[in-house]
Amino acid sequence: MPYVAGNSRETGCIFCNRLAADDDVLSLILHRGENVFIIMNLFPYNTGHVMIVPNTHVASPEDASPDMLAEMAVLRGPVLRALRRGLGPEGFNLGLNVGAVAGAGVTDHLHEHVVPRWQGDANFMPILAETTVMPELIPVTYGKLRAELVRELQGVTEIRGLVISADGERALIDVDGALPRVHAHADEPLWQAARRDVHDRGAVDAELIGWAGEARAGTGPPVLLFRAALAAEGARDPRHRIAGIDELLAGPDVAIARAALPQWAGDGVT
Repeated sequence: MPYVAGNSRETGCIFCNRLAADDDVLSLILHRGENVFIIMNLFPYNTGHVMIVPNTHVASPEDASPDMLAEMAVLRGPVLRALRRGLGPEGFNLGLNVGAVAGAGVTDHLHEHVVPRWQGDANFMPILAETTVMPELIPVTYGKLRAELVRELQGVTEIRGLVISADGERALIDVDGALPRVHAHADEPLWQAARRDVHDRGAVDAELIGWAGEARAGTGPPVLLFRAALAAEGARDPRHRIAGIDELLAGPDVAIARAALPQWAGDGVT
């Protein structure tokens, strides 16, 4: 998925291709709106670099409908708040590059860049640079931002955690066999709330792996996947238990588990 920069090019419009695909996690789509969608850049200028893109294939603002431009403007606030809460940047670069001479990496489909900035960061570089050193993996950033955008756009403050042992054979569940869930405090990032909660329930050194909810943006509750050491029976909260994967797959959150486990098999969780 080489966008917005890369050594190879795919057939057709990269934004239209992503929008037409079924798996928004693989496509890095964070939100689907009526006229606009939000997508992460696979080759980011900096951690958390996202783009606000019209659903319709238009090259320039004068070709876009008033509804498209209005929705792009409305989404800037939620995007900035989600980035601030999820990643803690100190500032942002926002902008449109219209035409190749202006620096647009994709010239035929309008897109607005939103790039988080930190004091002293060294990652903000021209798009033609070959590499960018990122402090965290893109799937981790995707999980943080998708959860925060659900919070901003739907008012959701509850987050679920799918916690798998390092060997991929055990999971942390509550007494009813469901995934742990918690409500975040007012200014607490959802991913931090989930990690705090799973630690309280007996997980040790929980590491965020990425998104574990529905593949299509805008559907299902926010769920994050963690890899952790699971405490011995006597060391954890007695309200919760450690179960085998088979028991997790027989519980009330079976649909979430079935979708998430194969998706992250490459991370050593299955």
